[in-house]
Amino acid sequence: MAAVSLPHSLTRRLAERFGLVALGLYHLPLFLNNYPSLGGGSGGFSEGLAVSWGHIFTQPGIWLARILFGMTGPMTLASAGDNGDVGEEYARLILAVVIGVVVAIVWTIGDRKHPRAGWVEGALRVMLRYSIALGLVSYAIAKILPVQFPPLGPLSYETRVGELTPMRLLWTFMQYSRPYNFSGGLVECVAIVLLCFRRTATLGALVTIAVMTNVTLMNVSYDVQVKLYAFMIVISAGVLVLYDARRLLAVFVTNRSVPPGAQPTLFDGRMPEALRWTIKIVLVGSVTASSIVAFRPLSSARAPETSPVSGAWAITSTTGPKWRRVIIDEGSITVRLDDETMMRCRRTPGADASVIAFTCSRNRTGELRWTTAGSDIHLDGTLDGEKVTMSARRLDEHDYPLMRGGIRMIYDRP
Repeated sequence: MAAVSLPHSLTRRLAERFGLVALGLYHLPLFLNNYPSLGGGSGGFSEGLAVSWGHIFTQPGIWLARILFGMTGPMTLASAGDNGDVGEEYARLILAVVIGVVVAIVWTIGDRKHPRAGWVEGALRVMLRYSIALGLVSYAIAKILPVQFPPLGPLSYETRVGELTPMRLLWTFMQYSRPYNFSGGLVECVAIVLLCFRRTATLGALVTIAVMTNVTLMNVSYDVQVKLYAFMIVISAGVLVLYDARRLLAVFVTNRSVPPGAQPTLFDGRMPEALRWTIKIVLVGSVTASSIVAFRPLSSARAPETSPVSGAWAITSTTGPKWRRVIIDEGSITVRLDDETMMRCRRTPGADASVIAFTCSRNRTGELRWTTAGSDIHLDGTLDGEKVTMSARRLDEHDYPLMRGGIRMIYDRP
């Protein structure tokens, strides 16, 4: 850390040039991925200009992944431009590091007698500030709307903890508390704004490290498929903090006053302030607008179901299959059987809205006609050709202790 802060030293020149090349090669392929409306961001889209842009950079990574990791087969996720911890992305990062080392050494040897390229520090800082800021925008907006962690629904209430994958367990935790994930999005917005200005960039990097270290730990601990990206955001923010490491140490550890820090810029005052502001607004504004345009319909689509039969039902009487609970939505049916296992089925569309047709595993099919009476439902039909008749009671949020909890500040009050 101390070596990085030595001005104009050989070590510093090597480190900065390596950082500019290696981190630039990592962040550049992800540039259009910051635009959800183009198929990137945290929306999980599989097509669009961002995906096509990613294809440009995947081939070297795929080639190296096959050599380093012995990967065979079509490598479908990598070929689709996916950036969720696929072997291609790790291989591409290794390739960026190797290229960064070679370029930094050759570059520094080439100008050892007359060191030039004083713009490297400004370029590295600007690249990292906006790579981090633009990368966080879609995740922040996805939390605020909410799209990344939508409200829990009946299927989540009926799924037991032991039936969840680690990632699904984390998602359920985040979905439960709207204030918690909303505040997470707001803190990410704070980091974004701070990173957009040179004077507050170090504070923005510190906020980013705090937020994204927590995200990285959760991604690793719960096997979320964005471990590498979250970790690289922490590394990128850490590089920004290194520039002020001595000053931060003096203020927060040794309790000494420090002079104002240097504020290097890429263009050394050669770019008009109006133009700099225009570029800043266009970059951050376009990614923000892209995120809102892409995520707003997804947020609206998660409105409460309006169909009278949608929701969770507790079976009160039955002739035929031993069902205990049934969860019905517009596209599927999930059944809790008498032996406590879950059976998931896909609904097939039909002209009659009062009939639920569905297909389950092993080519099992069924068709049930429903009628409601108050909070009860009556189902009558067939399952694999056998007659089925059952009655059920609607379950609402208050039937689940999880949703009856709420927040109490004082626990010993009656």
